[in-house]
Amino acid sequence: MRQHYIVPKPSFSQYVCYPDLFGRYKDFPQHAERRERGQLKHYNLHLIFEGSGYVMNGIGGEKLQLKAGDGFLFPKHAYQQYSSSEHYPWDVRWIHFETQIPLPMLREADDFGCWLFTFANRERFMELTEEMYALCSPFETSNEPKLSALLYEILAELVQHSERLEGSSALEKQNAIRMAADQIRLRCEEAWSLSRMAALAGYSSYHFLRLFQQVMGKTPNHYVTECRIVAAKLMLATTALSVTEVAARCGFAQASYFIKVFRSVEGVSPKMYRTIYGHGAQLD
Repeated sequence: MRQHYIVPKPSFSQYVCYPDLFGRYKDFPQHAERRERGQLKHYNLHLIFEGSGYVMNGIGGEKLQLKAGDGFLFPKHAYQQYSSSEHYPWDVRWIHFETQIPLPMLREADDFGCWLFTFANRERFMELTEEMYALCSPFETSNEPKLSALLYEILAELVQHSERLEGSSALEKQNAIRMAADQIRLRCEEAWSLSRMAALAGYSSYHFLRLFQQVMGKTPNHYVTECRIVAAKLMLATTALSVTEVAARCGFAQASYFIKVFRSVEGVSPKMYRTIYGHGAQLD
């Protein structure tokens, strides 16, 4: 299978990112490239879903084997050499693109000539790339904003769901923290001690606290409060529950504390928030 899409230059010049060409190769053992420095003027991203092959990590560099769940990103104008296995070829989805977004993975590719990584959430990347293919079958100028948005979403998802190839264990830890965070958000009204949250991810309280701050950018307790405030905002905007009832249903033991925290986070009282975003229901 060879899917290959060439995208016309966009009619709007202000997209933050935009593909030049993209596609998918499956059961195609001839998939191999060697490009000299300066030949390809776009970033070159490959996501591998099946099979095996290799990438040369720089001119005269190490020959590294890549398999399902791995990927590579070459910067613009870089020397490139890679090949699918003859006997177990890659199922790979690739994108050549332009962007000015200052993402860490782009900087690393620019600095070292290639960024090799492992990624999770494969089903999501399949879904996003399939949407891109559909927008080019056939291509219409009106699809430009959606193509740009889908590419941005792929890059943003990679930032959150990938690690340098040698850091796969770090990716596993990251996924465990994100899964725990999702569970906490779903049941944010419950009583969450640090040890109980840590148990969701299978870590000690000390390691969970450190990892959670690294992955989520905030402490677990701050995250719980944030989730409760989000839940409260929804109730204030869509129900006529009193402040006391909203506080209790969102995990706050005292309405007075809820009001204090809500005002600190949102800059307005719960009653004023409902006036602005809800139906103006009378609060107790």
